[in-house]
Amino acid sequence: MRGFWIVVLAALLLFGCKKEARIEEASRAAGPVRGMVETAAPQAAQNGDARATPPAVPAGIRAPVIPRKLIRTVDLSLEVKDSAAVAKKVEALVNGLGGFVASSDAQRVGDVLGYTMTVRVPVDRYEQALNAFRALAVRVDREHQQVEDVTDQYIDLDARRRTLEATETELRGLLAESRQKGRKVGEIMEVYQRLVEIRSQIEQIQGQINSFDKRAALSTINLELVPTEAARPVADSSWQPSDTVRSAFRSLVDFLRWLVDFLIYALIVLVPVGLVIAVAIFLLRWIFRRLGWSFRRRREPLEPPPPDATFSGR
Repeated sequence: MRGFWIVVLAALLLFGCKKEARIEEASRAAGPVRGMVETAAPQAAQNGDARATPPAVPAGIRAPVIPRKLIRTVDLSLEVKDSAAVAKKVEALVNGLGGFVASSDAQRVGDVLGYTMTVRVPVDRYEQALNAFRALAVRVDREHQQVEDVTDQYIDLDARRRTLEATETELRGLLAESRQKGRKVGEIMEVYQRLVEIRSQIEQIQGQINSFDKRAALSTINLELVPTEAARPVADSSWQPSDTVRSAFRSLVDFLRWLVDFLIYALIVLVPVGLVIAVAIFLLRWIFRRLGWSFRRRREPLEPPPPDATFSGR
């Protein structure tokens, strides 16, 4: 671990020395120019020349001037007579303007076909594309424009990238020097690992910068093409008698299949279960009748035998 910190400290010292050397060299290079300007400034003031200005900072020290990065997005809903034909015209128009169709989705709603499209057009053709799309519509139902300013994020990413690239350059020099001097393998691998991490960060930041560049260079327009009421057919063109006949036969077959399944189920399950239940009910009724008859016989009093009819007549 001590070797790693020694390597990092050496890299920072080397980076600081080189930076000071570059600043000193720039100062030496700017010295003659500054002397010429200082000499010429009083003369220009005496001659009334107002164009005498101090020397500019060398271009190698200044950060690059970054234009504003604006991401434009428009949501546009249009009513059209023929959505399919208008969708083809939109695609041809976008290709002619140097853009492309990012996505296209067609969906049938009832008897008509609606389209949802996302197109990308160059920023300098942005207004031209909007005017052309409006001209294709019978009526504009909705239009929403949004502009997102990502300049600050872009500048921050660019500064981080340049700092990491400078560190990467110093580490590459340190790695080459370590190999020439035959340092330990562990120290060399630590510097190499750090170099790989910095390169990965640079690639990630560069990807974000490229994404901002592409989104700022091409505006996004989300189109919704809705057919008008006149585009709807008078009669329902989807009705097919053959489909109705096929559906009726399918329903009949389904009913017959259900009926046969029910009969098979009843024959195998319901009939045996019904017989068992009927036998059980019959046995219970027979048992209850026997018990009731015996109980009544025990409760009835003994009656005298009826008199003989012949004897009573005498």
